[in-house]
Amino acid sequence: MLEVADIHSFYGEAHVLQGASLTVGKSEVVALLGRNGMGKTTLIRSVMGVSPPNVRSGQVTFKGEAILGLAPHLIAKRGVGYVPQGRRLFPSLTVTEHLTVLKPAAATHGWTVAKAFEFFPRLGERRYHRGNQLSGGERQMLAVARALMIDPELILMDEPSEGLAPVMVQHLEGIIAELKAAGLSILLVEQNLYSALAVADRVYILETGRVVHEASAAAIGADPETLTQFLGVH
Repeated sequence: MLEVADIHSFYGEAHVLQGASLTVGKSEVVALLGRNGMGKTTLIRSVMGVSPPNVRSGQVTFKGEAILGLAPHLIAKRGVGYVPQGRRLFPSLTVTEHLTVLKPAAATHGWTVAKAFEFFPRLGERRYHRGNQLSGGERQMLAVARALMIDPELILMDEPSEGLAPVMVQHLEGIIAELKAAGLSILLVEQNLYSALAVADRVYILETGRVVHEASAAAIGADPETLTQFLGVH
């Protein structure tokens, strides 16, 4: 589904990604872990075509098609959804307006506003609330729902549990599991180790811009030495 091969990304002259590679299969949840500043968000932004960073070399292919260098909206049109760190909602737009920016309210195929409200009942209850009137959990649900409106086959999620209460983190894990069951692939950047391990099939660990470890989520969870070495977990 997604293949990132030997990618080198820069912020100015700072060489952040130094040959990172990974894959995400169909209907697979892959978690990208690592300490702060190791390049996780840079990798997500590089895949999505968001600038900065500046990708100077490497390959990114989606369903066998090279997408590196395309504008973000063109990558989205090919079926890649993006849930950015910090949600990036519009404070003055209502929940419904956020969802209809990308797809007309009258749409009847794929992910529609009605389907989004069925999947996220809380958003249906808050459909007339503006972005700045929502709780943290509601904002995260809306960010995911907005990404779904392009009918993606792959979703890139950057720190979705950031700032959420534990009960909302569990709810988010359930949403990710449901999306996977519906056939979506997910690349998940997450600081919450145990939340990531609860939903992921496989895990990559980044350190100083390189993938230094890859394993199944079950294997990582059962490997305290690796958790301590690369993630500082004791």
